Amino acid sequence: MLQLLQNRKSGAVELVRVPAPACGPRSVLVQTLASAISPGTERHAAKLGRQSLLRTALERPDLVDRVVTKFQGEGLAATVRAVREKTEQPVALGYSSCGRVVEVGVEIGDLRPGELVACSGQDYASHAELVAVPRTLVARVPPGVAVEQAAFATLGAIALEGVRLASVELGETVAVIGLGLLGQITVQLLVAAGCRVVAVDLDPARVELARQAGAVEAFATEAIPAADPASITGNPHGADAVLITADASSSEPVELAAALARERGRIVAVGLVKTDLPRHEFFRKELAFVVSRSTGPGRYDPEFEVEGRDYPYPYVRWTLTRNLEAFLDLLARGRLSIAPLITHRYAFAEAPAAYETLLRGEPCLGMVFHYPDAAPVLERPKRAPAVAASASSLSIGCIGAGAFARGVLLPALASHKDWRLAAVASSRGFRLPQLARQYGFENVCASASELLALDGLAAVFIATPHSSHALLTLAALEAGKHVFVEKPLCIRAEELEEIAKAHGHAGRILMVGFNRRFSPFALEARRLLGERSGPATFDYRVNAGPLPEGHWLGRPSEGGRIIGEACHCIDLISFLADSRPARILAVGSAAGDAQIHLRLENGSSAVIHYLTSNRARIGKERLEIYGPDLIIEMDDFASATIHDRGRKRRLSWRRQDKGHRAAIDAFLDAVRRGAPAPIDFESIARVTSATFAAMRSLQTGHPADC
Repeated sequence: MLQLLQNRKSGAVELVRVPAPACGPRSVLVQTLASAISPGTERHAAKLGRQSLLRTALERPDLVDRVVTKFQGEGLAATVRAVREKTEQPVALGYSSCGRVVEVGVEIGDLRPGELVACSGQDYASHAELVAVPRTLVARVPPGVAVEQAAFATLGAIALEGVRLASVELGETVAVIGLGLLGQITVQLLVAAGCRVVAVDLDPARVELARQAGAVEAFATEAIPAADPASITGNPHGADAVLITADASSSEPVELAAALARERGRIVAVGLVKTDLPRHEFFRKELAFVVSRSTGPGRYDPEFEVEGRDYPYPYVRWTLTRNLEAFLDLLARGRLSIAPLITHRYAFAEAPAAYETLLRGEPCLGMVFHYPDAAPVLERPKRAPAVAASASSLSIGCIGAGAFARGVLLPALASHKDWRLAAVASSRGFRLPQLARQYGFENVCASASELLALDGLAAVFIATPHSSHALLTLAALEAGKHVFVEKPLCIRAEELEEIAKAHGHAGRILMVGFNRRFSPFALEARRLLGERSGPATFDYRVNAGPLPEGHWLGRPSEGGRIIGEACHCIDLISFLADSRPARILAVGSAAGDAQIHLRLENGSSAVIHYLTSNRARIGKERLEIYGPDLIIEMDDFASATIHDRGRKRRLSWRRQDKGHRAAIDAFLDAVRRGAPAPIDFESIARVTSATFAAMRSLQTGHPADC
């Protein structure tokens, strides 16, 4: 299928042939019939993609701060790798569309193939011939609503949420500043709600369009009297509410809103504007100011958007989904019309030219792409019989193309010239063509099932969100593949039991990405500890820091950071002590930090300080080891100080080395030679079980057996 993507490096916008997306259990696969361009948002995104890194840094100091934090915490090599990986990925454009349902997920019972739906969401309702969209980002289109008008449902929901936040009432005077597409829709919504609408914009043509839509007063900005701006509202007290739907780099719209508002009025910022509030005016009038968060409750909540968990109707009346439905209902009842706002229509094949029009700054309001109506053909490969690894079938499949896969896993795999990179699969199919070219993959697949059905794969690497690890590992073992799964192995005890049974029957290598035990530091520390008899003591500090807002690892359904990240620490300690975890006590704080006390079978003990709230720019990991006549201090897998029987020496490596590549090398070498797994399964299972014990201990406050 074709999808519109922007190249981050060149800024070019182009149609690219990518795999059709797979339909997840809580998703809907939709054939796009029309998709809307939001001129303000998408022009800004396209311009951002074309400007230099320096200019981006000047405009987005938050991104610079994140780069600096990563550099101070993880070093130059990791930072350069992360920045390069980010800039090499294409950007999916578009977030509002309408189409026909082709397939529904197994957990969805209220939609059927053939139904017309409006779709919403960045990276979901993209400009693409087929899209897979979570159920909560889809709304059924009522009979009689034109496809091209329904394609604007996301923008309608954004405008509707702004109106709701303004708490307008019948008969109130409401001003709208900025009469682009969002502003024009907002004017129509307010008129439908029985408000007296005052419309303001720089462009006289847009002012006239708002007047035709029902605004009782409409002014070009230069016509507003400087001495008494509120006089234009036709209300001696000023506007009861003001909605700012402008796109401006200055705070002038906010200043104008304050001037138009009555005492104790409400101001809602819907558009992208600078929010330097004029304190004197806000203080004098005691104004309320709210920034609207897009389409409504549920937006930016992964549990709602990705997991498809709706909010209860009696408590959250107007969610993102219900705002979409309300907008479509208003279209169906003739209370709104998008048709007068559509200034440009393009066939989807002309999409790159449409963006050039947008970037040139030509006057436009609604822009829409129309797609061919021919039903898509969804071809799924048939399951091939499992093929044992041999010298002639050293081929690799990789499931997942997220940050870890792109930054660490794929570069390491590409360095093994004696292995064929047979296929890569990802639910974000638009990333795959570029990855295939970059690393030399022979095939791209939109789902794990398609990849596992390919003939001749010897080994499969799994680098997906943690909640999917168990199912994918089981499927890969059942398909007869050797499996390398990025940590954790699974997130629930019952999953571990299933995997243990499947591993026992499969006769294949199963390895978890516990890479730290393969680092140069770990190998030297293990050697030194092995020269002594008796238990050792470990003090391990991990300054993991807070997750970015909305990060998938923060979802409860992903198991949490103890299971997903602190497992590294438990495995490394178990490896160094040459003993398995026995008993654990975990104590947590409200901020999410945890202190884990670990007892091992040979009497060794450890304390792991896992810090998730600390923003200090210090090294991420520090480990101190105390053994008989031995103290080892490790800093971030880049250097170590060893006090050995009264002698002090310092080890340092040219760069931070956490053992990622060595772990992958060991796995592939074992598969090639038919050797035992680099980490025995019992060790993997005990470490995994220890993380579950830590979670039980956090919940109960009591120690738990591993």
